Amino acid sequence: MTTPDATIDHQGMEVLRPEECWELVASEPVGRIGFTSEGGPMILPVNHRVVGHHVVFRTAQGALLHEALMTRPVAFEVDGWDASTRSGWSVVIRGQAHAAEDEDVQDVDLDAWADSTDRDDWVRILPEDISGRRIVR
Repeated sequence: MTTPDATIDHQGMEVLRPEECWELVASEPVGRIGFTSEGGPMILPVNHRVVGHHVVFRTAQGALLHEALMTRPVAFEVDGWDASTRSGWSVVIRGQAHAAEDEDVQDVDLDAWADSTDRDDWVRILPEDISGRRIVR
């Protein structure tokens, strides 16, 4: 639902305010991390949590994702859709990924959904910007 003072972009999409973007990212358990791997783009799903204005998730040391994240900028995307009403939203966070310090994640309740491998290392995305759009009908 569009608010009366909503900004509409050139494609007819509602531009979401940063705080609303953070609320939406926190409302969904799974997002997609985009990064460069072996010279090309890669996108993988991860379950995550929002801590303040950072995204955290778990990975395994030595994994493709772990190694790629620590060297280049990343994008993190979360969305929500309702096909029956043809409505939805999307939020993109761009920033840098770093190993999270223990104090950053000590109270975070997050078990990796893909549990075939121990994911003992935490990653924190330090956002440089966040933007979101909602389909306006």
